[in-house]
Amino acid sequence: MRTVDGYQVVTVAERDGLDDAIDAMVYDVWPRYVTEGTTRGYSDYIPDWYGMFRRWPHLQFGLFAEDGEMVACGNGLAFAWDGDPDSLLDTGWDWVMDQGRVDFEAGRAPNTFVGLSVSIPAAHQGKGLSKSAVQVMHVLAREHGLTRLIVPVRPNFKARYPLIPIDDYISWTNADGLPFDPWMRVHARLGARVLKPCHRAMTIGGRVAEWQEWTGVPLPGSGQYTLPELLSPLSVDRAADRCVYVEPNVWMEHVVK
Repeated sequence: MRTVDGYQVVTVAERDGLDDAIDAMVYDVWPRYVTEGTTRGYSDYIPDWYGMFRRWPHLQFGLFAEDGEMVACGNGLAFAWDGDPDSLLDTGWDWVMDQGRVDFEAGRAPNTFVGLSVSIPAAHQGKGLSKSAVQVMHVLAREHGLTRLIVPVRPNFKARYPLIPIDDYISWTNADGLPFDPWMRVHARLGARVLKPCHRAMTIGGRVAEWQEWTGVPLPGSGQYTLPELLSPLSVDRAADRCVYVEPNVWMEHVVK
């Protein structure tokens, strides 16, 4: 049995129905604009979320407490990367989801684990599970012969500073010299280094009514809106009935250990 920090680690490849449980947790934890928005017509990429479970079931995992409750989950993929930060595109999450699919379908041998998400229900946040989940990514990378681990990190405190450029935000540090952002800090404490920002990591679109429903905020006119949970402003075009959100992230690299 595989354990990390006292939690049992189970992958989709090892348990029937775990894919549905992980998907349900992701939908419960992540903002609705992420889980219900679309890239179609707004981005060059159409990430295949469910295809990820089929292609890499061994990299989708849950963390289980002693009582059998799943307290966190994580998602990842494997692809071939040459180790050059310049080859990681500015479109981050959207691009790497698509590139993983392209590599898989072409039969390219992967060498890199890409950590795409960690989801922790509110009842279990603040218990160090984010660190545990990243450690699981190290474990799974080793198990499957992947020598690199990279993450398009979504710096969660950036939502408090939506007008600050991502290049400036990721350079901020705390009194200990660690990243100011807590999620970046988790990665840094596990040995990760910042490679570069990805300014257009995720592009999500939708109609005005959809965004009003997802955010719970009226959008009465066209313009740029700073809204709760959004890391950058939402662009609203009432005449075209079109809203576009372009989220910046940051590429970070771990040494697999």
